[in-house]
Amino acid sequence: MLVPLVATATPQNQPLGLFMNQESVHEDDDDRTTAELLVTLDSDYRKCYQHVIRQLNLADKTSDGQILADTDFEARQLIRTAFAYIEGATFVLKTEATFNAEEKNVELTAQQQHFIFEADFEINDKGQVKQKAAKIPLVKNILFAFSVFAEANRLQYKLDTNARWWTLMLSSIRVRDRLMHPRTPSDLDVTPEETVAMIEAKVGFDEELHALLSASKAQTDL
Repeated sequence: MLVPLVATATPQNQPLGLFMNQESVHEDDDDRTTAELLVTLDSDYRKCYQHVIRQLNLADKTSDGQILADTDFEARQLIRTAFAYIEGATFVLKTEATFNAEEKNVELTAQQQHFIFEADFEINDKGQVKQKAAKIPLVKNILFAFSVFAEANRLQYKLDTNARWWTLMLSSIRVRDRLMHPRTPSDLDVTPEETVAMIEAKVGFDEELHALLSASKAQTDL
């Protein structure tokens, strides 16, 4: 495989520090918080990222400045861990919105609360109402998370879906879906461009998340 050399460093994840300063939920029988969940998920991603870069740097270079490396396995792992982090951060952002809304006397609707905690309902064969997990597409979930957090914190904010990182996020989701539901051997192939797109999308997500959390913190500090 012909692979272009990509950046050898990824920025420090700033949003995690802001999440660590806010209230976080945890299970009754587990003292670990959702902030710690994100630290672990981000650490997993960074290990995969560093391994991909190491493989590229150790590979043989061609005369035109490119390098030869088989990084499909590492790239698949990087994409999976990136989306595990993004999905985790999206859920934590929604739960933070619930805490912030209560603190700032913002009333969220019952429907918003259901989607925050990803709950849905159905009637079973006995006529009883039962709760089940809501199936929310990731794109809609991210948009909702940023929107409800802004509302809970009385912020004038709208995620820019024309931004480059968002476009790369959409294309990376398609790659993730292909990897998770392969039908042919080629479905497991990850091109260098797809790997770089995932890295840029994750960086862009973190920068957007950091900006939103920083705006919330600045308002609280007033």
